[in-house]
Amino acid sequence: MRVLAHIHTFNDADIIDHTIEAVLRQTRPVDGILVVDNASTDGTIERPSFIFVSFVDHRENLGTSGAVYSGFRFALAQDYDWIWLFDADSTPEPDALAKLLHLYAGWPRNLQDKTAFLACLHHDVQDGVPRHGHVFSRHGFKRVMPHPEEWYYPIHVNIWSGCLYRLAAVRQIGLPNADYVLDWGEAEYGYRVMKAGYKGFIHQGAVLDHNIRGYTGFNPTKVKLEHFTFAIQEIAPIRCYYTCRNLLYFALYDATEERFRLLCVGMFLMTLKYLMRPRKHGGQILACLRGLWHGVTGNISARY
Repeated sequence: MRVLAHIHTFNDADIIDHTIEAVLRQTRPVDGILVVDNASTDGTIERPSFIFVSFVDHRENLGTSGAVYSGFRFALAQDYDWIWLFDADSTPEPDALAKLLHLYAGWPRNLQDKTAFLACLHHDVQDGVPRHGHVFSRHGFKRVMPHPEEWYYPIHVNIWSGCLYRLAAVRQIGLPNADYVLDWGEAEYGYRVMKAGYKGFIHQGAVLDHNIRGYTGFNPTKVKLEHFTFAIQEIAPIRCYYTCRNLLYFALYDATEERFRLLCVGMFLMTLKYLMRPRKHGGQILACLRGLWHGVTGNISARY
């Protein structure tokens, strides 16, 4: 059983060595490491740890989804059995891979055949709080809140980083949509996993330490307007654009169930909140409006 570790990166020269070292420290060694670089300009691919890896060097920044697409293609072409994905700002605990594969090995054959991915549990390094996965439900899209002693639990969506995909299932489901670029790409793929009849799970004992740099949405700004207080997520304009565009596109064009149309409401509310403080959020407002337009019109090939 051959496992490829995949690390996607953009201008991560300051941390990429640490990420590669964490992969190399696994008690169950990986069988190869691939770095997909999104046209870094800071010398990322010149770091000393690159002597241990293969790498794909994109000529332009194709985002997370574009990098994952390239990684999946490489793993399939090289006939790996699994691909284990990482952001460059996340590091697995040394026993993470061993725990994921041990869980899978203990299942009956019919469950193994229906499993598309196993995922680590994210622990945000900023606050130590675990970030659990999500499911598509009859009420829309919601986060799972498992019992701490529940060693593993089913999900439909988890952030790309830390997910171990079974490539036999990928061959049946197809490759991720590279046009999602940033944000919601893993949700679109998780939806396809579900619709194809496959399953995904998080193993709570397989821990991934993740530093989500450049995103402060978990610590929103509180704004009081007369008798109401609301929270504004401080997200960079580029992420505002792709969040609005991708979620709208998914809800209107990729999802087949009417209930997912309700996801659109959140994007309009986010834009409205920025409009309440226009002097501070001009870039976010323009990005949201452009993203909303491209999402509604189905322009998934547009770029920020």
